[in-house]
Amino acid sequence: MYKKQRASLSLPSNNFFMELFSRYSFSPGIIILLTFLLAVVGFVVFLVLGILVSAIITNNWELSTIINGDLYSSNGLMVMRIMQMFQTTGVFLFPSIAVAVLVSKQPFKELGFSKINQGLLLLSIVFMIIALPGINLIASLNAEIPMPSWMVEMEKVSEALTKAFLITDRFNVFALNLLMVGILPAFGEELFFRGVLQKYFCKMARNTFMGVLITALIFSAIHMQFQGFIPRFILGMIFGYLYVWTRNIWIPILVHFANNGLATLAYYIIGKGIIPAESETLGGLTELWQVGVASILISSLLLWLIWRGSITSE
Repeated sequence: MYKKQRASLSLPSNNFFMELFSRYSFSPGIIILLTFLLAVVGFVVFLVLGILVSAIITNNWELSTIINGDLYSSNGLMVMRIMQMFQTTGVFLFPSIAVAVLVSKQPFKELGFSKINQGLLLLSIVFMIIALPGINLIASLNAEIPMPSWMVEMEKVSEALTKAFLITDRFNVFALNLLMVGILPAFGEELFFRGVLQKYFCKMARNTFMGVLITALIFSAIHMQFQGFIPRFILGMIFGYLYVWTRNIWIPILVHFANNGLATLAYYIIGKGIIPAESETLGGLTELWQVGVASILISSLLLWLIWRGSITSE
């Protein structure tokens, strides 16, 4: 007996879009433009989501209060933390994952995830810990460069915001800060800058050094902290070459987390009154600059060892 089939409307699956996109060979420049476009889209979408979540959590539906923030109240700081986390997710994590899914059937491999060489990872984290006083020295030298008054004012606002966020004596706030400043930026920024942009800048320039350099410049500039531009640029170069040498995105992610996480921990310990506030600038021009010099020398040796280790592990 003939059985009538019911007509149905089926929507294309995610695999359909992936296969459609992968049929075409896009140039590195197009993929870079697509990444920035998705970052803009992510900023807008996650800004709206961040406002909605902030309003629900704080029971405050005044849009101007949520967007402008308030450094002097616990609710205001909570809103700013939520907005910061959504911004990091929308601007960095979302476009990185979206591009990887679109250009490859193996998105995790496309982003650089692979098995970690534990020896290189341990050496890289030790490098980051020892390099901190040297970074402080370079930052203090950077701060001595004359800058326009508007840049100086931006730095003061940024410094006040950082201290308001991070100096606390409460463990639950410290844990939230670790997520906001340590975990999310480590994953988001490394996937965005090293996992996507650096790879395609290297292909577009047909030169590894130029690709790493351009990416590091954008990485530092996008933070809009001019008195810390040089040390952040150097960190961008280091993170970039850690990825080039090890061919594993886990290494720069975990080293980035070590850098941000240790700073977050230091502010928590300062908030608890265990160490003086001056400890955060150890190695700078005003706080034992000799330690900063020694830090640069030792960390340079460690970088060389990481490079040698990456060659011998091939």
